[in-house]
Amino acid sequence: MKLWLICAGIALAASSCTSSYPYLVATDNCNCERFTYRDMRGRFEIDISARYEIKDKVTSTIELVFRNKSREVLSLQQAYIKGTSSNIQYPFNDRFQPMPFVHIEPGGSYSMTLTGSDARISDDPWLKIAGEKVVLEIRGLSLGGKTVLPIQLTLVPYNPKISS
Repeated sequence: MKLWLICAGIALAASSCTSSYPYLVATDNCNCERFTYRDMRGRFEIDISARYEIKDKVTSTIELVFRNKSREVLSLQQAYIKGTSSNIQYPFNDRFQPMPFVHIEPGGSYSMTLTGSDARISDDPWLKIAGEKVVLEIRGLSLGGKTVLPIQLTLVPYNPKISS
């Protein structure tokens, strides 16, 4: 019983040292913690939200939910995603990565989470948040066998050190 209390206390102390802060999606005249991208004809949507944590380095998490509102299959089979950070050296920074081999049936949805940490430890990781911007780009989605135009979204971290 005592060992359990010690482990719980250590876990609670470690979790209280880290705070999570949102990225704001700065796209289509929005500066939102959550954003829904809709294609021009309303055939599919992508819900986007992101957050970051700072310990000795920055760790970011981006959550995407694809919703197929059409009568055709939305495919990620040939799709690629790229995140380009201006200040943080993520392992796959500025490189397209293949998306999961997924087909989303009409009326269906698919969720995915991307997580990355800075490859470099910094004495003051907050300096990397100042002026940071991540451009997320998705290419190769197809709907009903036709390739969709590339999607580009800009994410800017909320910085509690400069907010009023």
